[in-house]
Amino acid sequence: MFGTAVMMLASLSGVDSAWSAGDVNLSLMIWDPAQKAGVQKAVDAFQTANPAIKVSLVQVPPDQYYTKLDASLGAGEGPDVMWQSSRASYYVEGGALEPLTGYIKKDNLSLDGYNKQIAGLYNIGGEQYGVPKDMDAWTFIYNASIFKKLGVEAPKPDWTWEDMVRIAKELKAKQAPSDVPLYYNYSFNNGVASLVHALGGKVIDNNKSAMSSAAGTKALEMVKSLQDEGLILKVADSSDFNPVSSLISGKLAMGEIPSWNLSLLSKADLPAGTFQAVRMPSVNGSWTTDTNGLVYVMNTNSKHKDEAWKLIKFLTSDEGAVLHAEGGAGLPANTAKATLSAFVKANEKLGGLEQALSVTIDKSYLRTTTRYPKIITANSKINSAVMGPFYAGSVSASDTAKKIDEALDEALR
Repeated sequence: MFGTAVMMLASLSGVDSAWSAGDVNLSLMIWDPAQKAGVQKAVDAFQTANPAIKVSLVQVPPDQYYTKLDASLGAGEGPDVMWQSSRASYYVEGGALEPLTGYIKKDNLSLDGYNKQIAGLYNIGGEQYGVPKDMDAWTFIYNASIFKKLGVEAPKPDWTWEDMVRIAKELKAKQAPSDVPLYYNYSFNNGVASLVHALGGKVIDNNKSAMSSAAGTKALEMVKSLQDEGLILKVADSSDFNPVSSLISGKLAMGEIPSWNLSLLSKADLPAGTFQAVRMPSVNGSWTTDTNGLVYVMNTNSKHKDEAWKLIKFLTSDEGAVLHAEGGAGLPANTAKATLSAFVKANEKLGGLEQALSVTIDKSYLRTTTRYPKIITANSKINSAVMGPFYAGSVSASDTAKKIDEALDEALR
């Protein structure tokens, strides 16, 4: 992964200044601009409590993050502390990340205060390499003003798949032809896989793809039926469709939205309560949604490891997580009640959010590509080469499931 990294150092001119020498000058590298304000609040509080430690926060554009990170780490440099995703295992193999197990034990830090799935994801080879920062949660958001205008009954907190289809049909019958009643995540890794789990199946079982099952085929058919009935846009026409901006403009009545986009809705110039949140619809009495989570990790080349650990510990503490959450863009993986309350308050214009998130967090499973990072490339292939023909109607659900099995099994070998 780091073989050509040294050649890319020239691209780091924008972040070199943050890695200058100093008594204790730490650098912290992140990628999401929407979360920068929350992270900066936590960093400021850390520096107030630790005036001898200076922290330079560097936000790199998401599409450049790993390129620049690889370049710096490959040259034996890089930020002291950084975000990491489920790709962490590759960085562990490359010797780029410092094990945190010793620090955790020394300070008696209990990982029980974090989402267990996210914490466990970064325990690699018996060593803990990251402390959880956030987690994903998918909820349904509907524009209450559209429902009121059209005279359609809004989704209830305990709604079902059948309710969703019925409501979408009612909306479609009353909306303008150019408007969209429903957005459902049609991608394999998110919407389809979540349905597989809700139906009692698994995408991967015993390290083998299990899509050629009753649950796998049914999930594919259910999502495609939404398209075929005109309740969601045709997938072939959806590449430029933005559900968040469409909810704000009123073009879209309701849609499945991830937690990291909720702040965009809450900051929209619309009255409080315009947007309401409910959990995902149940299928045969069951429902679930996928999750992923980021952690703070330490560069093994850091010259200030004790201070870097001190920063990680603070950023992921109850206090640090609350400050992150006050930015509104990242749902903390810290499970203290105050952290969820802070996130909900930061997005208080969204009605029903606390209830929807509370039940969603407990129902989530690790995203397939998160649990099995070896299939990340295969997932891209599935979405581009397998799901397209399926949604176009040229390949059956059963044959599509077989093709998915073939792609995943090849990646898992």
